[in-house]
Amino acid sequence: MSSQIEERSGIDQIPVARRPATAPPPRPETWVLKVIMAATGSVFVAFLLFHLAGNLKVYLPDEPQMHFNEYAHWLRGLLNPVLPGETFLWLFRGALAVCLVLHIYSGLTIWARGRRARGIHGRSVRADKHHLVGRTMIWSGLIILAFIIFHLLDLTVGRAVASSDFSSKATYLLPDGTAVTDAYANLIHSFERPEVAIFYVVVMAVLAFHLSHGIWSIINDFGGTAHRTRQVFLYLADILALIVVIGNASIPLAVLAGGITL
Repeated sequence: MSSQIEERSGIDQIPVARRPATAPPPRPETWVLKVIMAATGSVFVAFLLFHLAGNLKVYLPDEPQMHFNEYAHWLRGLLNPVLPGETFLWLFRGALAVCLVLHIYSGLTIWARGRRARGIHGRSVRADKHHLVGRTMIWSGLIILAFIIFHLLDLTVGRAVASSDFSSKATYLLPDGTAVTDAYANLIHSFERPEVAIFYVVVMAVLAFHLSHGIWSIINDFGGTAHRTRQVFLYLADILALIVVIGNASIPLAVLAGGITL
C-alpha cells in the first residue's frame, strides 16, 4: 500500500524550473543601473537649466544678437588660458557623451529585464500618471536621442542649416573686434523653417513628460522614501520640467511669429 502511494506521489509531481539559489544576480545589478541613471540624469537636468539660461538671452531687449554670441564665445573659451582654445568645451562634451551612453545603456538594460520579468502575459497597468509615463520612458528617450543628434548637426556642427543666402559658418564681430561664429543667426535661420520649429516644439512636449518622471525618479533611486520628500520632488519635477520646456519651446514659436529676428 505504501509503495503504491509512493509511486503515485512520484507520478503526480510536476517538475518546476527554478533558478539555483546560488546563481549570481545579473551584472551590473539593477540597483547599480538605477543609481547610474539617477546620477547621469541629475547631470542632464543641471545642463538643461544652464542651457536654458543661455538660450533665453535671445529675449534681451538690447542687442540680443551680441549678448547671445558673447555667451556662445564665452562657452568656447571657458577656462582659457589654463586650457587653451576650446579644450574645456570638448572635455565637457565628452563628459556629456559618456553620461549619455551610460544613461541609455542603463535604461535599456532595466527595460529589457523588466520585459523578461513580466513574461508573455504582462501585468495590469496602473492608471496614475507617473506609472504610465514610466512605462513609455524608453520610447520618449529614443525620440529625445534622435532630436539630440539632429540638434547637434543643425546648430552646433551646422550641417543641416543651409540656404542660398546664408552660411552656417557666418561670423559676427563682437564689440572688441573678435570675429566669432554667428550662433544667433544660426538659431534664427534654423527656426525660420516651419518643419524644424514644429519638430522642436513637439520634442519639447515629449521632454516635458520624460523630464518630469526622471526628476521624480531621482529621489527614489537615491533612496529617498519619506512621504514628504517624495511629494516635494513630485511637485519640483513638474515645475522644473515646465520651466525648461516652456522656455525652450517659446523660442522657435517666437521666431516663426517674427518676435525674434536678425
